[in-house]
Amino acid sequence: MNPNEKRALYSFLSIYTLSALVLMGIIALLYYNKAVHETKTTCQTDLQSTILSAEMDLRKACMYDKAFHFLPDHYKLHIGLFDDNRREIAGNLRFNDVNFSKMMDPGKARVQMVKKLHEPVLGVRYIVAEDLRIPGQLHSLKILIATTMFFALLFVAFIGYLLSKLLLKPVKAQVRELNRFIKDATHEINTPVTALVMSVSALKKRGTGDPKLLRHISISAKQISNIYNALSHVSFAEYKQSDIKRFDLKKEILQNITFFEEIAAAKKIRFETDLHSTYVRMDKESAGKLINNLLSNAIKYSHPKTTITVTLKAGKLSVRDEGIGISKENIDLILKRYKRATKMGGGFGIGLDIVNTICQQYGIGLHIESQVGEGSVFILDFKSVISQTDS
Repeated sequence: MNPNEKRALYSFLSIYTLSALVLMGIIALLYYNKAVHETKTTCQTDLQSTILSAEMDLRKACMYDKAFHFLPDHYKLHIGLFDDNRREIAGNLRFNDVNFSKMMDPGKARVQMVKKLHEPVLGVRYIVAEDLRIPGQLHSLKILIATTMFFALLFVAFIGYLLSKLLLKPVKAQVRELNRFIKDATHEINTPVTALVMSVSALKKRGTGDPKLLRHISISAKQISNIYNALSHVSFAEYKQSDIKRFDLKKEILQNITFFEEIAAAKKIRFETDLHSTYVRMDKESAGKLINNLLSNAIKYSHPKTTITVTLKAGKLSVRDEGIGISKENIDLILKRYKRATKMGGGFGIGLDIVNTICQQYGIGLHIESQVGEGSVFILDFKSVISQTDS
């Protein structure tokens, strides 16, 4: 799965899961509020029933002139009997901090209900019932809702993942077909491009044909060759084995400048060089692609009758042009595949992606300085691959 597919998958999953989470959260909140209301209603009914039962026992004892015996097991909830001075006469309350000014007192660990009798009965003026079940029930309810939401979210995420895979399947199939076409087309282009370049070279050596026409053909052939090399790298880079060897980067740069001189001359662009021998250990073809794409890019976006300055010293290669320049917000963009800061100059937007990929592969530092309207400078730091000896 490539980065774009991953980004699309994660975006879809995020939106899908977040939407489901919000919906489940609303449902859970409504369910919780309903359950809390029902629990409180049940609690209130039980408290009233317990107080009524205790009051009836008191009045029966008073009516038959009998002594009242407090039997805790006789009542569904904890109960307390208090006199006019709010002193406990009997009871089994777990919490004695009774708030006699409130009929219903919900606390963190208990709920109490207080009933004040119109007249004391057997010395009892206040009957207090206490329910300890509510906090535990609410805690269990929260755990149940949280657990249900967690597993529901996992299920939703799993379904979302399957849906996204199904949605991406035809897109991936189209991308595979496109990549296969590019690879096949690139392979087929190789032979005629090579033949064209060699034929032009042979005609030049013989001195036959119109020199101006040959120069145009040569420039076009080199441009096609450049496009082929870029497409070839994009299509077959994963299958290519790197051939790490020690070589002088200066010679590779000079070869590429010679290759591009004819193309640059068509725009009356000239090269200025300050090159020092710098030996590196890396794949020579990859180094060639680095230089090739930087020079090609500089020519493409340079104004006519300007200079491209190529410098190699202290392990750093810089390619400076006097072209259109790049805005700061587009500097990171141009290093991505198929992304271009401007439509000027044509191209597919893969040259600088190749440069960036090779730099990352070998740990080569890449720095870009640019000012719109004045030009750009690309600086490569080869210190990670510099070789002092043949070993």
